[in-house]
Amino acid sequence: MKKTFKSMVILLVLALAFSTFSTSMANDSVEASFLVVFKSETLPENAEQVVNEAGGTITYEVPEIGVVEATTTSPTVFLAHMLDSQEVRTVGPSLAVDLNLPEFSVDEESSSTTGHEPVPVEENIWEAGWQWDIEQVTNQFESHSVHTGTHDVVVGVIDTGFDFNHPDLKNNIVPGSKTFVPGTADAWDAHSHGTHVAGTIAANGRVKGVAPDVGVRAYRVFDTGSAQQIWITNAIIAAANDGVDVINMSLGGTRVKGQWFYTDEETGERINLGNDAADIVAYNRAIRYAINKDVTVVSSAGNSGQDLSNPASVTEWYNQNLQESGETQYEVKGATFYVPTQIPGVITVSATGGGFGTDERLAFYSNYGNGAVNLGAPGGDLGPDYPEINEDDYKYLVLSTVPTYLSQSSVAVELFGEGGYGWKGGTSMASPQVAGAAAAYISQVYEETGNKPSPSQVKTALQQTAEDAGKNGYDKYYGHGIVNIYNALTR
Repeated sequence: MKKTFKSMVILLVLALAFSTFSTSMANDSVEASFLVVFKSETLPENAEQVVNEAGGTITYEVPEIGVVEATTTSPTVFLAHMLDSQEVRTVGPSLAVDLNLPEFSVDEESSSTTGHEPVPVEENIWEAGWQWDIEQVTNQFESHSVHTGTHDVVVGVIDTGFDFNHPDLKNNIVPGSKTFVPGTADAWDAHSHGTHVAGTIAANGRVKGVAPDVGVRAYRVFDTGSAQQIWITNAIIAAANDGVDVINMSLGGTRVKGQWFYTDEETGERINLGNDAADIVAYNRAIRYAINKDVTVVSSAGNSGQDLSNPASVTEWYNQNLQESGETQYEVKGATFYVPTQIPGVITVSATGGGFGTDERLAFYSNYGNGAVNLGAPGGDLGPDYPEINEDDYKYLVLSTVPTYLSQSSVAVELFGEGGYGWKGGTSMASPQVAGAAAAYISQVYEETGNKPSPSQVKTALQQTAEDAGKNGYDKYYGHGIVNIYNALTR
């Protein structure tokens, strides 16, 4: 039996995507947006005055870390004033992160359920062998017999939001979800990415998450398009202030740790925007703020297949991309990094493939790098024969929850008798495996001792109990190994 693959949710999640500019800045008559980082790590009282006097208007602010977004119709004048200000540490273009999700069909035309026994609606999917990823991380669900977490521990999912009525999720969604997307009033998922991530962490129904009794809360920074970095930064601060124990960020983009140069295309004046890139400084402050509040921060390594230990090699590509996208007034110098995953203190997760009797392998899209990756986790791929693709290779991706009110996978409906489930692949799917493991570990320690472990203690515990993969010991593909929550709970 073959089904057309058009409706199947089998998206290779390229969370890296493009770093795009919020507005065009071809001349000083067009409104431009900039990220302004003040020297003070909290917003100074005269911040608005400083921006206004430079010819700008504050459009967004994160006062806890001294960062604002400002718009201006006179970029050259604005930048000159900002760089001359005694209050300002650095300024740079306001960048966005896209969820770039191309669709991959297994054979481009169709998919087959032949050879796979359907799972009746009244039966659990997790017991039928479809969740190879969770099986691996939990030792065939044995960790669920040790500890499944409690709502005393909450994972903040900075993503596209949730399906709050999904039967496998709704009992673990704790109050307080927020949206940071202008023009939206709630954190309902209009995309599916965030619901899928949440299911990997804490689903408890026909499918199971790594920690099926921990709490999850949505911090929505995406609608169906891009997110401004300052929305993401603000969500990190909000989640930390709300007292979450773990933050998961299955998102990211390339950023330059060095200098931005802006050239006025009418006068030829070239302006050095400072030695510290504003976006990197803002991310550093936000992550440090969260860690200082005892939040364990987990992020995907990215899906560009790059060696993160060689960031200088990406800068040439980045400048070329600026030129090709029409942002000819900009040039960057320095090393290019993937953020937030390469910000100090973040647990960086690469993606593996496997399952259904196949060998463990680094997913073909996953970033990697000595000193850059902490742990590996199942993220799924298109099978061990890739780039040759067979018609049922969707099974090597990660199955999880998707919104019940959006377009459904016809293959999933046929196999499981209802919607609400779908496959995705990417380091976006690997990161929540580690976030779920972190949450379960924190919950167990808290239950046993009355105290929650620090982020560094959580990171050490997961690294020391990971299943070694690749060469013996630490390696550039899997870090300290594949996360294993059963080991962390029992050793």
